[in-house]
Amino acid sequence: MIETINKNVEKKIKNKIRIELKKMEFKNSYSGTNYLIETIYILYSFKMYYNFNLEKDIYPIIVKKYGTSSNNIKNNIENSIEKMFYDCDEKILEDYIDDYDFSKPKPKMIIRAVLKRIKNL
Repeated sequence: MIETINKNVEKKIKNKIRIELKKMEFKNSYSGTNYLIETIYILYSFKMYYNFNLEKDIYPIIVKKYGTSSNNIKNNIENSIEKMFYDCDEKILEDYIDDYDFSKPKPKMIIRAVLKRIKNL
């Protein structure tokens, strides 16, 4: 019973993350978007989510879950951000990301923006 409740909570949080990423034109069909969702979900449970190292703290957790490499996760996330950057209107990114400077956002910028929004829901 507890596992079901936890799975339902996980599903609800990941759905909120998907909704936020969709606002920036991320495509759910990309592996990188799914890795990004997983990354944000993991960080969601951390109290100090502003102080994290993706490659040392988060990617190893995802590596174990998906049986892939940290480099694969990093590259897929970067590719998803690249595609989003060309699909998304700059005004949306400017409104969504705090320190947006009209260049392709870094993964941490996207992650922090989504965490900020879902933590306030």
